[in-house]
Amino acid sequence: MKTITSLKAIAKQRFQTPLENGLYVDVLLRFLPAISQWVVDVVYEDFKLYGMRVCNSLNILIQYSKIIPFGILIDVYDGGEPFLIDDFSSGRCRLSILSSEEVEQVREITT
Repeated sequence: MKTITSLKAIAKQRFQTPLENGLYVDVLLRFLPAISQWVVDVVYEDFKLYGMRVCNSLNILIQYSKIIPFGILIDVYDGGEPFLIDDFSSGRCRLSILSSEEVEQVREITT
């Protein structure tokens, strides 16, 4: 698991992170102030996902686990949902990239 620690209290932020297979995943995290919600765009090779709501979850990408070798964990320390622009920079929320092994562990726990 790789926790992304560079997130700031800004509405649009992009990062790229290496995966265990040597390839990269591109992530665009966006805050929508009109509805107090975070959404994420994910691009990995031919896989493209736009506007996925960010919520407190062991893996917000679990439904795609058969076609991508990673997941995204969103951990909210008070058990709620991400809804403030500074949720990730303040430490209230944590975003981590899961390895394929960790995705399988989540699948076993949740099914």
